[in-house]
Amino acid sequence: MSKTRYRDRGELKWIPFLMPEHVALLKRYYAQIQKIELPDLDEQLLYLWQTELERAIREGDQVEVTLFVDGLTTSMRGYVHAIYYAEREVELFDGEVRRVPFGDILSVR
Repeated sequence: MSKTRYRDRGELKWIPFLMPEHVALLKRYYAQIQKIELPDLDEQLLYLWQTELERAIREGDQVEVTLFVDGLTTSMRGYVHAIYYAEREVELFDGEVRRVPFGDILSVR
């Protein structure tokens, strides 16, 4: 973002006329635009993530997992505590223990 002192005259002129409801509607609209759809994950990619998670358990390494939550992506960094294959979940520890479903994982590093 530039640090110039230029401000759009139209913005300065019309901002006071925006109603709080209009501002809330605009915020919801922009949040909805930023949402993405969950990409299809193939078995090879899931296998690579599984081996990476198992390696992290063996060696005690910290992993960074990118998650898909409500159309948005979030990153989570922590230690792999356990992998539950029957429930298709991973248990990560980042100060507290969290269970993450395999279907919500977008990447593992």
